[in-house]
Amino acid sequence: MNYRIGSPASSSNHRSWAVHSAQSSSNIQAIQGHWSALPASSPLPIPNTPLLHSVSLPHPNAASHQSPMSYQHSSTSHSSFIVLHSLLSYGPNLRFNITRDLAHVQLRPGCPPTMLQEFAVQPLVSHMIITVPELPAWTIEVVNPRGVTVNDVLAKIRETLNRSVAPHEMQRSSRAVNAAIDSFRARSRADSREHAQGVKRVDFLGPKFFFAGLARARDGSDSWEIHFSQSV
Repeated sequence: MNYRIGSPASSSNHRSWAVHSAQSSSNIQAIQGHWSALPASSPLPIPNTPLLHSVSLPHPNAASHQSPMSYQHSSTSHSSFIVLHSLLSYGPNLRFNITRDLAHVQLRPGCPPTMLQEFAVQPLVSHMIITVPELPAWTIEVVNPRGVTVNDVLAKIRETLNRSVAPHEMQRSSRAVNAAIDSFRARSRADSREHAQGVKRVDFLGPKFFFAGLARARDGSDSWEIHFSQSV
C-alpha cells in the first residue's frame, strides 16, 4: 500500500479513514513497525514506511467543522446508535503517545489537522466520561459546553494520566506499585525534569503508552473505555 504526506492546507484532498472497531486488533498488528515518528522540522522519508505528518493543535475557541465521513456508527443497548469520530476509534488513523506533548500527535496521510476540531461523537455531547480498565481509580472527564471535540478528548487524556501520583494513591498492591516504579525509572532515566516529578499515573500502564482507541463501556452506560497498546 502506498502512502503520501497529507496536505493540511488542501481541503479538496480530505479523505477520512473510518475503521470499524471489530477490526481493531488486526489493524493494530498489521501496522506495527510501519509508523515513522518524524520531527516536524525534518520530515525525511523512511523507505518502506507510511509517512506521517505532525500537526498543530487548534485553538480551543476555534469553530468545529463537521464531516459526516469522519465518523463510524456503533450500536448500543440503550440507544439506537452513537457515532464515534474515526480518529478516536480503533485503527491506524492517529499516532498519540500519551507521555509526549500533543504537538507530537501524528495523523495518517489524508487526515487533515482540521479533523481535530470536529466533534468527538454525533449527536454532539457537552460531557464525556472515559474510564481506564487498567486504572479504575482514575476517571477522565471531558467537558465542553459547545460540544466535546477530538482535541478536547486527547488533551484531557494526556492531562489526566500525566499527573503525579499522590502518596495515598500508591496504596495499591505491591506488585502494581513495583511495576509502576520500574516504568517510571525507564521513562525518566534520560530526563531529569521528568524524574523530579516522580511516579505518574501513566506509569501504571507499563509500556503501553500509545492510544489505541475508545469503545463503549461494557456495562451499557454512557461512558467510554480507553485502551492502550505498546506500539502502533
